[in-house]
Amino acid sequence: MRNRTPVAALAALAIVLSPTAAANAHGSSLDEELLEEKLEAYAAVGDYAALAAVADGDDSWTGAAGNRTVGGGEEAEDDDLFRIASLTKSMLAVVVFQLEAEGELDLDDPIDEYLPGVLPYEEEITIRQLLGHTAGLGEYFWKLYPSLLEGSIADLEAHQAEHHTPQELIAIATDVPLLFPPGEGWSYSTTGYLVLGLLVEDLTGDSLRHQLKERVFEPAGMDDAYFPRDNTAGFRGDHTTPYITTGDPSRPYLDTTSYSHSVFWSGGSVVADVDDVNAFYRAAADGTLLTAEQFTEAVDFRDTHWGFDYGLGFTGLKPGCPGNPDEMFMGHTGGGVGHTTYSFHSLDGQRQVTLTWNLDNSHGTVDPDALQEAQDEFIAAALCGGDASAPSATTERLLSVG
Repeated sequence: MRNRTPVAALAALAIVLSPTAAANAHGSSLDEELLEEKLEAYAAVGDYAALAAVADGDDSWTGAAGNRTVGGGEEAEDDDLFRIASLTKSMLAVVVFQLEAEGELDLDDPIDEYLPGVLPYEEEITIRQLLGHTAGLGEYFWKLYPSLLEGSIADLEAHQAEHHTPQELIAIATDVPLLFPPGEGWSYSTTGYLVLGLLVEDLTGDSLRHQLKERVFEPAGMDDAYFPRDNTAGFRGDHTTPYITTGDPSRPYLDTTSYSHSVFWSGGSVVADVDDVNAFYRAAADGTLLTAEQFTEAVDFRDTHWGFDYGLGFTGLKPGCPGNPDEMFMGHTGGGVGHTTYSFHSLDGQRQVTLTWNLDNSHGTVDPDALQEAQDEFIAAALCGGDASAPSATTERLLSVG
């Protein structure tokens, strides 16, 4: 994925498959040799590690390429942990849907009915609008680290270990008018998901950390996933080291291991491995976590006019597989200030790919075009079942924030 600014990446996904790919696009087995080849090629583009999990029905494959740290060291393992970042939003959305089924809320209720004054606006904002990024809320991230808007990581480097409460971050984002009247536009907002995290804690009387474990991780079989305590940083198991590019040739990468989990909280703090991520999205689709009606509602995608589709906590993607070029896949992307993740799945949860690498390439330190081409080829092999040729002029653009 080509990162243009830290944790805000617009990536073009373009896939054209060879005749062999077209023949294999709907087969039930995985070409593990091809997947390994494409993942190795992807990791070889830059000085980073790439991890992936691919599934087609009951067949599955995981792989790792590269080293956990830049410049050498231990080889990455396919069960290494990473910040899944905004994929957390899909998990929080599942909890909100579950609470609706339990009669604790209605998606069309104003958030002010549950958390009076949490947002300082006279306009009515509903839970559904927060889930779908149609509330008109702005982002706090750029105000927290304003130098990023100028291409400098100085603010992030100086303050990455600072702890922030959700209320503090919401206040930072909402000291200006709404971007548009609620329901009349679309703008990606982690701020809204912080509000939803507070809502879950208020309705359950429990920590979001515990609720995600009980409602999502355990029933989905996500054995290594966890929601960190928000006053901590780092990882509690083997992991790839996250880096952001600096723009300074003398020290091209900044290790962001000490980045505070509190900055993304309910909008992006979950730590997991690639198998955990696939397990989650399959469980969302197969009835384990959501009813069929709830899942259909979550993946009722709308055109965001940002170049990709979005539902309620889930992003939609059409990779253009032969035989069914208009097939929609669901999932999410995530930028965790060092770990960047791309995860998409057929609507029946049978064909799956999660690809993550430990670099936010904001300054183009790694060749962006080569990076994009290698990514596209791996996604083609994973979702469509075959080799990839030259990229198409028709592209899907995906947002990865937080």
